[in-house]
Amino acid sequence: MTFTIREALQLPDMVQTRLIAGAGGLDNPIRWVTIVEVLEDATRLQEGEFLITTGFGLAENTERLASFIPSLASQKLSGVAIHTGFYLREIPTAFIEMADRLQLPLIEIPAEINFSTITKAILQPIINRQFETLAYSQAIHNRMIDAALSKGGLAAIAAELATLTGGAVTLVDALGFEVTQHGSTDLDNSSAGVKSAHSIPIRANREHFGTLTLVKSQEAWKDLDDVALQHASTLCALEYVKERAVSATEWRLKGDFVEELLNGKQMSPSELESRCRMLGYPLTGGHLVVALKVDVKDDAILYELHQSAILLMRRLCDRQQRSYLLRERPHYLLFVFPDNRSSLQLIELFAQRWEQLHKDFSLHLALSNSRMQLEDVASASEEALFALQAYPLLASAPTMLCYRDMQGYQFLFPYHRSQEALLGLWKPLLAPLIGYDKKHNQQLLETLDVYLQQNGNGLQTSQALYIHRHTLKYRLTQIEEKTGYRLEDAHQRWQLQLALMARRLQKQLYPSQA
Repeated sequence: MTFTIREALQLPDMVQTRLIAGAGGLDNPIRWVTIVEVLEDATRLQEGEFLITTGFGLAENTERLASFIPSLASQKLSGVAIHTGFYLREIPTAFIEMADRLQLPLIEIPAEINFSTITKAILQPIINRQFETLAYSQAIHNRMIDAALSKGGLAAIAAELATLTGGAVTLVDALGFEVTQHGSTDLDNSSAGVKSAHSIPIRANREHFGTLTLVKSQEAWKDLDDVALQHASTLCALEYVKERAVSATEWRLKGDFVEELLNGKQMSPSELESRCRMLGYPLTGGHLVVALKVDVKDDAILYELHQSAILLMRRLCDRQQRSYLLRERPHYLLFVFPDNRSSLQLIELFAQRWEQLHKDFSLHLALSNSRMQLEDVASASEEALFALQAYPLLASAPTMLCYRDMQGYQFLFPYHRSQEALLGLWKPLLAPLIGYDKKHNQQLLETLDVYLQQNGNGLQTSQALYIHRHTLKYRLTQIEEKTGYRLEDAHQRWQLQLALMARRLQKQLYPSQA
């Protein structure tokens, strides 16, 4: 509840004063009254102060006379009153012109009025309003506390704020999701005037949780609305901290459950049912494992991005009332979802939102085949992780790579677990080509790769390699002689294709030994 220059001039003890300039600042709020006889340093004054002075020393100093009004305006004072008749017989014309231009209220106090009269007159309503603000603040605090303790959470706090202020309240979390909205934002311009929106961040422990916004008509806005908004923001921050603690417990329980499943712990049907019911996850139907990895090497940044991914997934699942299980690993995350179309749509939405929130950090997503038994998620997780490892060979972020759509690389499972196993797949067939290429500076290996990519089409292969068809024919003959395989045989072509894939996979998974 502010007290303005306009209101101060209407006080009985201010009747004999006179506003002589700066009418554009009449609605400036007065935060305090300061009396200064000799003003040597205007920077020591604070915003909103109302200055009363006799102007001592101004008339004799041309430089101070010229800078007096501008220096006060730069400090954003609410106004200045000059007691004439002592050192300034009248207020200089330059003061009046400058005050009008800077919209700094300039008031003349006649000599017969005491300083104390003006000071008491202005300070009394300021103090009274401060007491009213304090009392209202306490009342707001009590009502907000009641709303928070009603177990209504963030929605109850926002609703109470809307009721107290008569405005529209919107709470948006740090990820840009609208958590709750109360009150109507459709203000009728003919009656309510121009909208005024005040937003305040919700923070705790230097962490940003979201933004709370209050919208009202500008005419109806009160300073106490800002007090209510601040109280609501504080309680929302506490609610988020509480939610974080609850979520941490939930994540731990889900993670422990998934870890036991991944380790092959034997559970009775009744135990499985009980634990799934406790965690809100459906035991019946198929199950999918989604492996998620953020392409970043800094562990500290990776941890923060993991938390962001976990929070984003939770927000999306909460909004769609979807259930899932989660296990966090140092370098990737494992999610278990029911096998249905809704889960796939949710994962696609997750990838889209991640792209919007974290453009600088590529997201790799890999999906296992479905399992009808929850106890089989261990093998499903192996599929998802294998697809995640092969991701750079087959997909671009943030496209989801399904195990069944790995373009034949799934046939290299579980050879990927060992570099020696992969070597055994490709070296007997491709080593002769590699050796020949090194010795004769040829490109037999590349020619074979392109030829198979072009489905055995000689013309397209020649064009892709920028070579003559006779050169291609010669190279293909050499390939058949070196490998002992005929390219006209579909089965043998497939073995050569698999060998090339095994070599690429080895270079991807074991780059230091490649």
